[in-house]
Amino acid sequence: MPETLHLFRLAQSSPERSLELPGGGLSVLNLTKAQDGGDSACWYVCLEGMLILDLPHGDFVQLRPGESYQAPAGQTRRLTPVRGATVLIVTAPLSS
Repeated sequence: MPETLHLFRLAQSSPERSLELPGGGLSVLNLTKAQDGGDSACWYVCLEGMLILDLPHGDFVQLRPGESYQAPAGQTRRLTPVRGATVLIVTAPLSS
């Protein structure tokens, strides 16, 4: 039987660093301070806490637990946690 992963504990074991999950295309990140989110296409899924994604032209998205945002390729973003956030990042292409 496959082992289960506790995403919160895994992310908290290495704050501020995205950790790749087995199988590829998924990573988990625990944030306690703001950092660059790059400009690659991905989904951000907030698992815990609150995350603000600062987008170009003064726009922003606020994510609470259970909420997600699809960031298109080429859109720069800054990830800012509000009192900490744990985020699942999905970069695997979606199959149709």
